[in-house]
Amino acid sequence: MFVTILRSTTSLQLKPKLVYQKYLTRLRTVSLAGAVTVAASAYYCYECFWNTSMEFIHHPEAIEKHVLNIFADIKYRPTFYISHRLMQLAYATRWEKKLDTEFERQLFKLSDGGQLALDWKNKHVVTNKPLILITHGLTGGSETNYIKHAAQTLADAGYQVVCFNQRGVSNCELLTSKYHFHGCTNDLREVINYLQENKQKGQQIFGLGFSIGGSLLLKYAGEEGYKCKVNRIFSVANPYDLLDCSHNIMKFRNKIYDWSITCNFKMLLKQHQNSLTENEKTKGIQIQEALQAKNTYEFDELITRRLFDFDSPEQLYSSIGCGNYIKDVKVPVLIMHAKDDPIVPQFLVPYDQIKQNPNIIVGLTNKGAHVEWFTGLKPQRWIMNPILRYFEEIQSL
Repeated sequence: MFVTILRSTTSLQLKPKLVYQKYLTRLRTVSLAGAVTVAASAYYCYECFWNTSMEFIHHPEAIEKHVLNIFADIKYRPTFYISHRLMQLAYATRWEKKLDTEFERQLFKLSDGGQLALDWKNKHVVTNKPLILITHGLTGGSETNYIKHAAQTLADAGYQVVCFNQRGVSNCELLTSKYHFHGCTNDLREVINYLQENKQKGQQIFGLGFSIGGSLLLKYAGEEGYKCKVNRIFSVANPYDLLDCSHNIMKFRNKIYDWSITCNFKMLLKQHQNSLTENEKTKGIQIQEALQAKNTYEFDELITRRLFDFDSPEQLYSSIGCGNYIKDVKVPVLIMHAKDDPIVPQFLVPYDQIKQNPNIIVGLTNKGAHVEWFTGLKPQRWIMNPILRYFEEIQSL
């Protein structure tokens, strides 16, 4: 009896201590969670609203180092509720309203009997401003919003604008069984030669390239050297080594980008499969299998590398990028990157090579993803702000 009473007394004494310890544990957990939330929120606000200035990397004696002053007051503040790169991609692909921009189309005949589409804005306007040649990225031409926005912004500023669409892109019929190849500058060279011969007297040609379209322009400039007929290039989210980019995009965290690009590849293939059928016998491409491809590597193995006589996708990727031509670029170039670009992450930008060429300057923003750069409460594309400022100011310097 005495033992039972003693145990009961002891349990009554211990119970408040146990409750207090549980309370302290929960308080610590809640406090830790609150501290982490506050720290994360503070960092998020810092990234979106304060860490917004542009950073520049260049040769110590860069030829156009003085132009950096024109960007002193330009800052990139991402739309705070879609500042993450995945959210920017989701907005661009799912929720961004399709821009209603009309072009005047010119079907350009190529020397081998093929054709591509040149889409013009202000084609017949007489101006003393440069002609702007826009080259598109991997998955779309002048029908995409980022190209439409660029073309309309420049046209509104009084520029003549022509959008270069690769063969078969932007609903352009294939006249031959030859598909487009982003690593080959022959078609671009033919178009630039045509523009040089037919532009207004004294007019310069400026290039504006997005993603792999920027790489194509830089590769052309490197191949031409001092004979380059494009007087100035602005490249956006430029990939340099497509083999490295391919390895990066195949990583699990980037699968959504790989899936998106693959879907676009298959859509374009389906559109032109009748024109490409003869290549099944002559080149060994496999159209039906490629339409079921699960990733870009598989698609390129079944179609692209065979169509252009490469032994493997790796050999194909190694031939596409402009990285090996950086040293030979002799015209002024400004390249814009976002540090959170999932396609061309910072470790794939060849800064050492770039710093050795005084003609090239790289501008960096903290956020922006890959050619997205949405800003404002109602998301709008920001990237044309520095582009237009650069093109406008450079003419008066």
